[in-house]
Amino acid sequence: MVRRLLERVLPPGTRRRGLISGAMVIVREARSAAVRTRAEWQRRRNGFNRELERGPGQDPSNEGAGISYQDWFCRLPADPSILAVQRQWFEEWPRPPRVWGLVVDDGGDVAATEATLRSQSWGLVEVVKVEPSGLAEEFHRLSQEFPKDLVVLLRAGDRLRPDAVFQVAQAVWRDPWLELVYWDDDLDTLAQVWEWHEEGMPGGVYFEGDLDRLSQPRLKPGWSPDLLVGANYIGRAFAVRARNLQPDAARRYQSARVGDDSLWWDLLLGLELSDQQVTRLPAVLQTLTSRDDRIESHHVELVNRNLASRGWPARAEAGERGVNLTWTPDREARVSVIIATRHNRELLEGAFDLIRSADNPALELIIVDNGGWSSDNEAWYQRRSGDLDPHVIWWDEPFNYSAVNNRAVEQSTGEVLVFLNDDTSSGHPQWLQNLIGWAQRPEIGAAGLQLIDDRGLIQFGGVVIGMTGLAGHLFQGMAPHSDTLLGPTDWTRNTMAVTGACLAIRRSVFEEVGGFDERLELCGSDVVLGLRARQAGYRNVVSAATPITHRESATRGPHVPENDVFASYWAYQRWLMGGDPYFSPNLSTAHSEPVLHCEEKSGVLKQLTEMLGRPMEVFYQRNETGEAHALALASQASRELTEEVRHGHLSVRGRREVKALNWFVPEFQSPFYGGIHTVFRLADHLAIHHKVENRFMVMTGPVDHDERWYRSGITAAFPSLADSPIVYHDSFAFDPDDVPSADAAIATMWTTAYFAARTPDQARRFYLIQDFEPMFYPAGTLYALAEHSYRLGLYGLCNTGHLADVYRDRYGGAARHFWPAVDGSVFHDRGRMKPDPGRPVTVFIYARPGHLRNCWELAARAVRLVKDELADDVRIVTAGSWAFPEHMDALITHVGQLDYRETGPLYRTCDIGVALTTSEHPSYLPLELMACGAAVVSFENPAGDWLLRHDHNCMQSPQTADGLAAEIVDLVRDPVRRRRLAEQGVADIAARHARWDQNLAGVYDYLCHPESDHG
Repeated sequence: MVRRLLERVLPPGTRRRGLISGAMVIVREARSAAVRTRAEWQRRRNGFNRELERGPGQDPSNEGAGISYQDWFCRLPADPSILAVQRQWFEEWPRPPRVWGLVVDDGGDVAATEATLRSQSWGLVEVVKVEPSGLAEEFHRLSQEFPKDLVVLLRAGDRLRPDAVFQVAQAVWRDPWLELVYWDDDLDTLAQVWEWHEEGMPGGVYFEGDLDRLSQPRLKPGWSPDLLVGANYIGRAFAVRARNLQPDAARRYQSARVGDDSLWWDLLLGLELSDQQVTRLPAVLQTLTSRDDRIESHHVELVNRNLASRGWPARAEAGERGVNLTWTPDREARVSVIIATRHNRELLEGAFDLIRSADNPALELIIVDNGGWSSDNEAWYQRRSGDLDPHVIWWDEPFNYSAVNNRAVEQSTGEVLVFLNDDTSSGHPQWLQNLIGWAQRPEIGAAGLQLIDDRGLIQFGGVVIGMTGLAGHLFQGMAPHSDTLLGPTDWTRNTMAVTGACLAIRRSVFEEVGGFDERLELCGSDVVLGLRARQAGYRNVVSAATPITHRESATRGPHVPENDVFASYWAYQRWLMGGDPYFSPNLSTAHSEPVLHCEEKSGVLKQLTEMLGRPMEVFYQRNETGEAHALALASQASRELTEEVRHGHLSVRGRREVKALNWFVPEFQSPFYGGIHTVFRLADHLAIHHKVENRFMVMTGPVDHDERWYRSGITAAFPSLADSPIVYHDSFAFDPDDVPSADAAIATMWTTAYFAARTPDQARRFYLIQDFEPMFYPAGTLYALAEHSYRLGLYGLCNTGHLADVYRDRYGGAARHFWPAVDGSVFHDRGRMKPDPGRPVTVFIYARPGHLRNCWELAARAVRLVKDELADDVRIVTAGSWAFPEHMDALITHVGQLDYRETGPLYRTCDIGVALTTSEHPSYLPLELMACGAAVVSFENPAGDWLLRHDHNCMQSPQTADGLAAEIVDLVRDPVRRRRLAEQGVADIAARHARWDQNLAGVYDYLCHPESDHG
């Protein structure tokens, strides 16, 4: 980041750049020496303290993986060198956003707060001192005269980190949709440390004593509207657009004369914002004079006022550390409580007592028992639960948690479904009322409760993706009513998912998301249910107000099926890589109790590598000598081989039905994107429509033979292929005789074409060509080998007519083609965000820095030119597989690696979609963007003329950064053209590319009779 800032402010070759560069070297060397000294000092100090704390004979390997707050804080970036660069960058920032610092003079240290605002590295900060009596007037003035400006409202005595306003300004510059920006905070004594950063450490002092003595940091979860109803988890650490200031909130604050944070909570509750309008800066940027989580009567009053304005059927009541809701619905919803059990009578007794305690007359109890039917078991239910009138389903199939519960739902009648483990027991008397109240909110998908184990400790406080493995339980093992770095455990929280031990969901939502995923036999399907609910636009919530007891794994034990681990990975991967938004990236996922960590993203990859037993790494295309040597060894093809292939084809006359089909596929990281997704889509089509047995010959290295990985991935993408045979072959010791005979074989990448050509007893051999792969490499060995694969005599099955022409005209091959299509369940324009002239135009760019053909370097330069020209009139969004935000330009919003099902909703929020490629296939991206109603910008590339026509359904640009930027800028400024192009794009996709089953209809006949003149 510093390098980018320097290049912008201080162009290379200038005298000023030379002087600053020399100074920066001195600064870096001094900082490096200081860091080394401090690190050694801290290492010795911590080692000494650990020896004292450990005691004799205690094994140090058993210690936790968290780090001290000192270690974490030492890595904060607000040092003098970076602050200097930020000040210089501001001077050349086009249309920099203005930030107002309002200091509420309520008896605190006004001078200290004003000084911290005036010392910010951001140069456009207006400081205003205001009495509580003048707040309403000031709110009105700013909201009317400066509606787009940002306002930071501080109590006298609060202080900001020197780069805090810069971080806020950069966030709204990057994403001008933002209305609210908030950050982490700490207590006021920490501000002394920031002064040390700027002025230098006092002699011989380095966090003398424990920094925990100086501070109580609070690291915030991501945007959590339901948590905000119960507690002001954001506190005073936020900036908001002036148009959102509410004079009425200021008047209420003045009249109440309470002198606490109720004004800030009132302002936040009055905001009606989507997830896209809010961002969290995960850094401690502010110190507070005080923090008080106690709830007083006026807090309850302001929450009740907000509930009434929203029309929520609930009443607020004061809890110990937050506000709890008592639900007051107009009518009682019919509820189906579903329990799966192995006829464990002792556990069931506790669950029955829990249900009785709810005293709900509209309750239906369904029990699925896989303990075996007997008259004694039947009679026991009558004796022990006759008052509950249970409907017992006797399950005599292999146990599958997901299937068991799905079957119970089919036989239930409730509007609200409550899934309850048989090892749940005593709890708060209002547990079911609270659970159902949350589940009935139209914004909520899954609702759950805090669970307490039989030791009285928290067993579940919410699901965190990536915690202690693939997913873990927040606060597990902690005492109830504890305070944590993430806030009190008493708060009701938004969460990624809810444990199936106690989960409520409306039947309509359950059916919308497809119920429990039956690929997951025992573990993980509850998490997948929650993730799918989020993808469908709902929030999930866990209430701590009415906990119940849960003895986890008392029924099933601790065993987790191996297949569940891999199936879970494919469902969780987007959040494993990008982080759980309701957790803090500054907290360790190795612990259920929030503790700090400083691992980089590579730590995630390392953890996944260990868990899945295969190397997980970010892909970057390389043209290494080692790879060329290896593929030269593996890619064997003499002139005689081509003749053998052609002779073999001539020996098969007429139509031959394809019943067994061997696919030669490369190893893959994800089955959801790119050409490999089309491979499996085509196999899925042949299996469903023509009953073809698909067999996958995975061409890997000598050790990558993990069927769990490949089978779970294929199944996740296309369940119809779940039982397809998978055979592994070492690419460097390939024996063609090990491949079973088949009616046809299909190579799917140039590296696999050589193996398909060499394999005997394949009646006909095909080559699925989805791009001109030699272009992926510079001239040399790999280019030559890729190109020669087109001369092996295989029948070409080409994705687009253009590639079929290339195969026929340049290489003399026989070829047929199909036209690509889009998945209409994901890519469509239904529910598309409506245009708004007052909203910045959103431009989407696909970000795959590791794939050279996607021209990320050109796109990144064009982004800077577009932002320089349009400033906050444009919002640039990127997403891409395996692309982390730190690889992206600081001026764009990067949403990370998305789940396949999330890409369509993203495209429907974008006005313009940029799809760049220089190869012979334009990729699926322009089709998908068009289907979602975005106006497309692409490069001038004749290979895509079958779809893309300049100023008809897209705009085409020169293959330069300035040419691309010019097209984007013109389209941003021309809403009429954007609308015309988008409408034409939707029409063109609907006409020719909307249904895969239609576009693949001729493939089977071609496989059966490739020499036919039809198909």
